[in-house]
Amino acid sequence: MNDNTIDKHISTIDIKSDVYEHEEIYSGPVVAATLASLLAFFTLMVTHHISRLSPSLDRLIHSYGYWIPGSVGSGSDGSIGSYSGKETLALAVWMTSWAVFHFLWKKQEFQLSFWLLIFWGCLALLTLGFFHPIIDPVVLLIAGFFGLP
Repeated sequence: MNDNTIDKHISTIDIKSDVYEHEEIYSGPVVAATLASLLAFFTLMVTHHISRLSPSLDRLIHSYGYWIPGSVGSGSDGSIGSYSGKETLALAVWMTSWAVFHFLWKKQEFQLSFWLLIFWGCLALLTLGFFHPIIDPVVLLIAGFFGLP
């Protein structure tokens, strides 16, 4: 190989490597995905507690999940009941919020260390929201404010 061929080869490699070096990765999509999962978990918790307040609210939430096999019926497999509606609503909130936040934040940069603290704190609070001895007084207070049983 002569020197001219080597120089052309090296300049081709430099051009190709420059193209890939400038691609930035943003933290916005990560925050969008994790926030969407928190909102879905929150929806699951709220619909669970709403369905416990009255049979009519339970039927309303159950109606969103009639499309899921096993949501109604009896027999050896039984029925998953209003859980199908709770899951359907949580899934709808998760997919919609993820799509919206991802679109809004795809080129946004967030401080992930701060976001992780918020995420883990919210996740812990949402988990506590499923423990009835802790959350029932709060649910009954809110239900009383809206005139529900």
